[in-house]
Amino acid sequence: MYSAVIPVYNRGAAVRDAIESVFRQTLPAREIIVVDDGSDEPLERTLSQYNPRVTLIRLKKNAGVSAARNAGAAASSGKYTAFLDSDDLWTPDKCRIQIGEMEKSGLPASHTDEHWFRKDRWVNQGKQHTKYGGNIFCTILDKCRISPSALVVEKGLFSRMGGFNPLLRVCEDYEFSMRLALIAEIGYIPEKLTVKRATEANSLSAAIRHIESVRLDILEQFISQHELPPEYEECAKKELERKRRIVGKRGD
Repeated sequence: MYSAVIPVYNRGAAVRDAIESVFRQTLPAREIIVVDDGSDEPLERTLSQYNPRVTLIRLKKNAGVSAARNAGAAASSGKYTAFLDSDDLWTPDKCRIQIGEMEKSGLPASHTDEHWFRKDRWVNQGKQHTKYGGNIFCTILDKCRISPSALVVEKGLFSRMGGFNPLLRVCEDYEFSMRLALIAEIGYIPEKLTVKRATEANSLSAAIRHIESVRLDILEQFISQHELPPEYEECAKKELERKRRIVGKRGD
């Protein structure tokens, strides 16, 4: 019913934990596809213990997480594509609960709440990271509120959307979420079924001094490239002005 797609770059130990969390799902995956995004050391030997239960795709050179996710989704055969970053985990009932809700509602995409593990401790997300379901376009313009590791989307819809933007090395999830919310109602499961383990030290987004300036550029392009309903256009332009003020204050 669903395919698990795991992009990885130079995280051989972490990706084994991610794979094991897929094996522990109470709703088994149709297939597990790991996409090696041109790691410095090929992962064939590291992942050989999982043959033939895991399909490994190796990109010839590092193309970024968007290209890796897209390659995995293109090779998948499940009705749904469930993404899992190599340093994250799923709780055992994640896909059973999430896909069960999607089957009931008929919604083509959904996400879940998350546990956050930063460096060596569990942390609270806080109200500023509240997540939403439904027609959520206007509520996700400030930051990315849909984690790829918590996302399940119908493969057909993902393909029609063109997947993640391969030109973006950071904030690709923010841009994808906006495109998704523009065309679809998105389900939300408020249970913490995903574990985000990425630390500040190894998070690519954390390396961007002013990540808000990246979101600003993405939102500006998004508004110029899409014909938005009046209510969406209004909230997008309001958020654009807010981001310009923030970036201006920070000196970008």
